[in-house]
Amino acid sequence: NEKLDHGYKLLTGYETPNKGYEWFGHSPGHEALTAYGLMEFADMAKVYDVDHSMVERTADWLIARRDGKGGFLRSSEAIDSFGRASETTTTAYIMWALSEAHRTKGLDKELAVQMKLGASTADPYLLALATNTALVAGQGADFAKRLAGLQATDGSFKGAKESITMSGGESLTIETTALATLAFIKASPNSEYELHIRAAVDF
Repeated sequence: NEKLDHGYKLLTGYETPNKGYEWFGHSPGHEALTAYGLMEFADMAKVYDVDHSMVERTADWLIARRDGKGGFLRSSEAIDSFGRASETTTTAYIMWALSEAHRTKGLDKELAVQMKLGASTADPYLLALATNTALVAGQGADFAKRLAGLQATDGSFKGAKESITMSGGESLTIETTALATLAFIKASPNSEYELHIRAAVDF
């Protein structure tokens, strides 16, 4: 509990005065980083007394950053490469975060964009994000099948253009494979993807 208390206080210290999160807690908030934080707090809430009002205002701030076209506005501020990913990658990542935090009510236009992405993209990172989002929303079984078809013989998922952290090489492959594994776990109530999960985890 002591480590959770310490970590939680550190994390919440990065909330900006105008809401949202940023590397040093300075406005403006950063959308992708805030999405990452929202997922952290949603996970932490399962084992820790997270401030519900803080989580709500964080989700509300992120939702308020919608661009009206099914995507999200993006802060021009970025540290290193995190936050410089494309609009498509950033939107897919934010929607995954919101879905994991169960905050997609009323986001029909944004969900529709992810459904279109999941049905069309051949990029394994984007497809894994869209699949995770769709499965939380009770859809996406066909996306999981498409994703399974992209798995390499060594269990990995190669060929992604970028990740939200703009990683490359083996790091990008690992990030993509991890996201795909999470999607298969969601899609496997009857162990349909057990072999795919085992191969990915072994990789």
